[in-house]
Amino acid sequence: MSTTTQAIPDGDVGNGAATAELPRLLQILRALAGAGWTHYVERLRLRHAVFDAASETEKTSLRDAKRFREMLEGLGPAFVKFGQLLSLRRDMLPERCIDELQKLQDDVAIFSGHEARAIVERELAKPVVELFAEFDETPLAAASIGQVHTARLKDGTRVVVKVQRPGIEPVIHADVNIMRFLARRLELHVPESRRFGPSNLVEEFARLISDELDYHIEARNGDRLRENFKKDPDVFIPRIYWDLTSRRVLTMERSLGHKLAQQPPDLPGGRQVAEKLMRSFLKQVFEDGFFHGDPHPGNVFLLDDGRLCLHDFGIMGETSAHDQEVLGQLILAVSSADVAWMVDAYFEMGMAAEGVDRQAFTRDVTKALNAYYEAAGKGYSFGEIARQFAQLSQRHQIQLPRQFLLVSKAFMLIEAQALTMDPSFNALASLREYVPRLLRRHALQGLNLPLADFSRGFRTLRSLRHAVASLPDMLNRAVEVLSSGRATLHIEHDQLQGLEGHIDRASNRLSLSLIIASLVIGSSIVMTFHSGPHYWGIPLLGLAGFVVATVMGLAWAIAILRSGKL
Repeated sequence: MSTTTQAIPDGDVGNGAATAELPRLLQILRALAGAGWTHYVERLRLRHAVFDAASETEKTSLRDAKRFREMLEGLGPAFVKFGQLLSLRRDMLPERCIDELQKLQDDVAIFSGHEARAIVERELAKPVVELFAEFDETPLAAASIGQVHTARLKDGTRVVVKVQRPGIEPVIHADVNIMRFLARRLELHVPESRRFGPSNLVEEFARLISDELDYHIEARNGDRLRENFKKDPDVFIPRIYWDLTSRRVLTMERSLGHKLAQQPPDLPGGRQVAEKLMRSFLKQVFEDGFFHGDPHPGNVFLLDDGRLCLHDFGIMGETSAHDQEVLGQLILAVSSADVAWMVDAYFEMGMAAEGVDRQAFTRDVTKALNAYYEAAGKGYSFGEIARQFAQLSQRHQIQLPRQFLLVSKAFMLIEAQALTMDPSFNALASLREYVPRLLRRHALQGLNLPLADFSRGFRTLRSLRHAVASLPDMLNRAVEVLSSGRATLHIEHDQLQGLEGHIDRASNRLSLSLIIASLVIGSSIVMTFHSGPHYWGIPLLGLAGFVVATVMGLAWAIAILRSGKL
């Protein structure tokens, strides 16, 4: 997302102006020790800071996921938010820890309505009575960064006003600086942590929390999502009132409905709600390239008129055309139970460490998925398959980009809610139905092939494309090695100087053959199209491809025959 954010300044804990952070640092270290993490505190070379405060039991207690989650909640908003970011990292943390982190709650007291009114007046530079016909000082909801009040505009429109908690920004800035300090110590003294990039993780969190502290960014996200769904009759995105919005105050249209979490399991029309939910999410990921990153049940409402309504636009994700293609491949691979293709797609979206054993990873994936398929029968879950991959990634040191982890988490949240609405809902079936729309995004309009046949064809075309693209570089490198004398293969030839020319001609022939093969395969697929211009029932695009391939093939054959060198 291309937005201008105010970065959190990088302070150096313990030096100069940051000295005020030392008591907070000690509090955090003692909390870590109390949660059973004394071993890591010692490895950070900060043992002296906690031993007076930690009891002998605390020093020797085992690390426990629940205690870790409770510790984060006790340390306040910044650590709760950081824990929520960590809950995405199935490639980094064990499953029991992920499950606990997903339970993180903002346990914060509300601040007074009088304070909220004062913040609104200061931010919008007018008395509340001039801005609103009504302003309820009793908050509708409260969270770590802000709380929500209901209000009514002068024209009678019902709105909600999100007001940022007073004094929260410097508190979060101080905690982020302490996180930076601890991340640097971790990388310095705990070598095995470096592959996860603790400092990079903290900097990513600093950017995210900076965005959440600026309500202008959330408002822009809401506007963008509203624009994307303006023609969708099933989804409603509240309007943002920009003249009543600032960095610390956000005013938006109030929707009349109830949270999806409050709906009964036997809700009439639950199947339709589940389908709308899944369809709207797939549209965001594969068509708009901009999706809600935290669609938990509290952020999804069912309106009185049956439409879905999304709230809280602080965490959003983006998918590029390449991201969409790779995710689409993964969907096709899962749909056709093609483990080798799943691994190909997964490696393309991941960042494998040096020396990762791809064959061992494939074996583990095959074993895990076969066991899962056997247990689940036909009712297996795409979200659960993503979970299996993430667990294996941790074991094999494959680190995934945040956007893919965010898509995975959001999908699992959507799938869980859809199953609540309709226990028989099959998310993977929805994905299969969505595949043709995804393919149209890649100019394969009108395709009417069985899924398995198309999967094989698509994978073949992709392999050919990669082969053609990489062949010149590969051959050039080979020629360079041979020319420089670094090759370990010894060749005796009385005309070694002409070897480079022979290889160059061979590479040209091989490249041309791959291009012709691609044209033939592509034209064969296009011949199945039912759309586009036809002549005597034959698609002109496919016919043109065959003609070009034939002409190129004949010209190539004649050139070879004339040279007398087959």
